[in-house]
Amino acid sequence: MKLKNNKNFISKLAVLVFLLLVNYKTFSNEKNYVIATIDRVPITLIDLKEKAKLIYFFRNKKNDFKNINKYFEISLNELISDNLLIKKAEQFNKNILQLTKRDAEKFILARHQNSSKVLNRFLTKNGLSREVYISKIQIEIIKKFLIGKMFQKEYDDYLNEINEITKKNKSADKIDIEQILVKGKVSNTKIINNVEKQINNLSANGYSFKEIAKIISKNKKIQVSAGRSGWQGKNGFRENTFNKLLQLPEGEIIKEKGKQNLNYLRIISKRIEGKFSNREQIIDLIRISYLNSSKNKMNLENLKKTISNASCKDIFSRLSQIKTIKVDFQKINLTNFSEKILTMILNTNVKEFTDDLILNKESIMFYICKKSLTEKPNFDGKQYDKQVMKKVNVLTKKILKILKKDAIIDIKININELT
Repeated sequence: MKLKNNKNFISKLAVLVFLLLVNYKTFSNEKNYVIATIDRVPITLIDLKEKAKLIYFFRNKKNDFKNINKYFEISLNELISDNLLIKKAEQFNKNILQLTKRDAEKFILARHQNSSKVLNRFLTKNGLSREVYISKIQIEIIKKFLIGKMFQKEYDDYLNEINEITKKNKSADKIDIEQILVKGKVSNTKIINNVEKQINNLSANGYSFKEIAKIISKNKKIQVSAGRSGWQGKNGFRENTFNKLLQLPEGEIIKEKGKQNLNYLRIISKRIEGKFSNREQIIDLIRISYLNSSKNKMNLENLKKTISNASCKDIFSRLSQIKTIKVDFQKINLTNFSEKILTMILNTNVKEFTDDLILNKESIMFYICKKSLTEKPNFDGKQYDKQVMKKVNVLTKKILKILKKDAIIDIKININELT
């Protein structure tokens, strides 16, 4: 019995020694040493590398970490700044790291389905350190904490200023337009006249400006440019132009013609005093396309008579069974359509078919499944956040400038020599 116990002990000891040797080999392969100190707090090579990997990942959206040493200098500067900010924050609240870690973890988990498993898979897949990832968010919280302690009035005054600008923008008039601009490579009235007829015909048949531009750009005798402005206020236009466009009705197409150029402008929609246009809708629909034939039209008419109470899913399924008809379920912003189709859909109720539209040998129609208002955006939310972060960065630089005056920063190794 004693011999058996001795054998078990020796066996367990052998396994332990083996594991220790493996771990020693692993750790010995990973060189680590102090490369800098800030007020005697060390920054190690591993600290530098892990921070560099995080910076690389967020800047390049990749995890191959090629030429990672190019990020070492940025990494070191950030680590120095982080240490200075943490030390100063701890003077105001000695528990700041513990408190911000809890908030940072909550923030990060919310971005990963509130699941530690999902977060850990993400970190493992991309070779990132959990501690360094969380510290990135902690530092952002600490920045605002310090600004609140050291530059509260300046920060509050700035926020009040941009809030006032945002309020004015919310109630401002805006328009969304699209344009086709055609220029002849030589002065030729005949070419411009032919292009004008082509644009008019395509527009009347329901083609969008984007589709028209693609079609006419095949003509090598002209140069075509087209695009959509997005929502623009007075500042996006020349003086008086905005007010003139604002007076015109939605859907209006303006045409300017010269000997060598042709300019089409369409007013897609308008917001008066920030109020949304009824054109700003998301439409769930079934797009139905088919070759013009009496047989296809008869099939559709027969189908319409039998599906009055059917769901959109059932209608799609039954339309799909007709081999000569192509169907496609789409969820699309109404303003993305041509003016003709936009008006047609706007005037068609939910659970109804639009009239058919003939495009050369093909016809299209739509079955409207659902209409919903475009979700009202947080007005200029991204721009507002950018402006806030811009100010945070400016004030953080001020804080770091103050802190570096009294800090003892000792760089022990030339970063350019590290590989």
